[in-house]
This record gives sequence, structure tokens and C-alpha cells, in this order.
Amino acid sequence: MNVGIITFHCSYNFGSALQSFAMQAAVQRLGHVASLIDYRSKDFDQYRLVQFKHPKSFIRFCMRPASYLKRRNAFHSFWKRFFNLTNKYNDKTRHRMDELASEFDCFVCGSDQIWNLDCTNGIIKPFFLSFAGDRRRVAYAPSLAHTSFKPENFDKRRVSALLSKFDYLSVREEETVSLFQPLVDKPIEVVLDPTLLLNADDYAVMTSRKLLEDGYIFMYLLRECPELVESTVSMATATGRKVAYISENNLDIPNSVNLFGVGPEEFVSLIAHAGLVLTNSFHATVFSVIFHKPFRVFATDKSGARMRDLLGNIGLSSRCANAICVDDIVPCDWDDVDSHLDSLREHSWSYLRKALS
Repeated sequence: MNVGIITFHCSYNFGSALQSFAMQAAVQRLGHVASLIDYRSKDFDQYRLVQFKHPKSFIRFCMRPASYLKRRNAFHSFWKRFFNLTNKYNDKTRHRMDELASEFDCFVCGSDQIWNLDCTNGIIKPFFLSFAGDRRRVAYAPSLAHTSFKPENFDKRRVSALLSKFDYLSVREEETVSLFQPLVDKPIEVVLDPTLLLNADDYAVMTSRKLLEDGYIFMYLLRECPELVESTVSMATATGRKVAYISENNLDIPNSVNLFGVGPEEFVSLIAHAGLVLTNSFHATVFSVIFHKPFRVFATDKSGARMRDLLGNIGLSSRCANAICVDDIVPCDWDDVDSHLDSLREHSWSYLRKALS
């Protein structure tokens, strides 16, 4: 079966790129031909590499244009190497997306924040597979991210009409189900982010090249978090370890290197070869689990709920901090963690297999 996948795939964001890769790989593993629909709506502007309308973003670009160019090239190289892309569509040409119904037998939407109506400033119909004609419609783990939306962005009647055409519905976060479930008769399931459907061996193609010698601390700061930075400084000073991080801004961390400019492959490799991972990123947490890394999550930001949910479900709640923390990380039983994760995977694979059968 030919399966078309639509998601946020071409933003300069590690999680978006890697969940797109994983979603495509999962569909292929089930024996189907998978392609990513190259649709870039106007809300992709917020994911541009440089926000020229924002002075601070433009100033950062002017201070280190070579690093931004390197980052751009790294992402484009990743897309070219790993994505099977359709023809390109945007808001001016999305009326032509109806032609896709003659090319694919089934469409899957997910798993990024394509159903976060505050993020997209209302309903973006292609992300609800409005172009799918009479083909099968499957939602695999699209994120709503919130438990409520601004009234001006949430047209319940239109959302209900779009959801009613789906054959299978699922979302990524348990706490968001109640937002859409009253609008549709079909049950909405909760499934794993597609990056978690795969295991370490599936990412080996990305980890063969080391950027640094093993044993460093990898600190990944997705959003401002003073607790994370201060904890990194203290732990680096106490252990004498080198710190690698990725940031548009140079941070005041001793014995550190800023690797801004790397792409998704290098992001995965940096986690795979780290001696310790400190982060407030969901996908950095995911790959720390996949590669059995000592890690600590600083869940003090708006993405904290999904990290706490994941860690709770696999018995690693103790790895979550919400304040400065420099305590030693207690070793865990990775066999037990993998057992919990395999149970979650089994449910998610079962859902996807049934939806595509």
C-alpha cells in the first residue's frame, strides 16, 4: 500500500525531523511504501531558521552567519538523505493537493503539533487530511499540546466534521484526549511518539560518527531554563567533564563547546556517545532512554507534562527535576525500563498495524 504522511517535517527542529524519519520508517517496517507530503503552510514561518522580523533573532544571525548556514545545510542534507518527499505544496498551491488521492491508498497525519490549534492559529485543513478524498485516513499521535485552545482558534463544528472522516484516531498526550473526544464518535487512542517505536539499532546509521570523545556531558536547552544551566555548570565543575551544548547563544559554562550548526544526525550521535545528558527537551529525553544514558530532565517548562508522563510510564520519574539539582544520578535497571517501554510499543505498533491493514 502507498502511504502518504503529513506532519511538520521541514522545520529546523531536531524533534520534528526525527519524528518524521521515525514515522516514515515505521510505516515502511509494516511493509508499505511511505512518503512524506511536502506541504509547508504559512505557520512554517515560525520555524524558519532566522526570524528576520524579530530583532534579537536577526542580530544573532548577524553575529554568526556561518553557523546558521552550517545548520541549514545539515538539515537539508538530512531531509535529502532520509525523507521520501512528494512534490512541494504551500498555501497558494494546496488546492492541488487533491491530486494526491490518486497517488496514495492511505494517508497518515502526525506526529508533531499539527493539531495544536493555538500553534497553527486555527485549523489548517491539510493537517486534518482534507485532501484525502475517499482514501483511508489515519491519525498517528498528532499533538494537541494543550488541554484548551483560544476560542477564536477552536471551531468545534469544523473540527468535528474533519475528525468524522477519519478511520482511525489517536493522539500523543493522554491529557488532551478530552478536548477532541466529545466531537467524534470514534474512540481516540493514545500512542507513543514515533521516535519511540524504533530502538537503538534503528538509529545506528546516525551514530557511527563521533563528534567528541566519549564521556562528555551533553546539555540540550530547548527553552530558557536557568536551573538546567546552573546544574550543568556545577556538575561539570565537580566532575571535570567537558560540556557539549547546542545553542544560538554562547553560554557561560566552563570547559564547554557550543556545537550550534549541527543537524539531526549529529544530535542523535551526541546523545548516543555522551556520558551524561542534561536537558529540558522531550526528544533529548527520548533518545537518552533509547541509548540507556544517565540523564536528568528539567521539566520546568511547558513541555514538562509529556516528559513526566513518559518517565512515569517507564519507571524513571526520579530522573525528573524542577529545580537546581546536582545530585548523583542513581543507576537504573535498564532491563526493567525496556520492559515497560516494550509494553507501550506493543500497543502503539498494534494500533498502527491495524490502521494500515
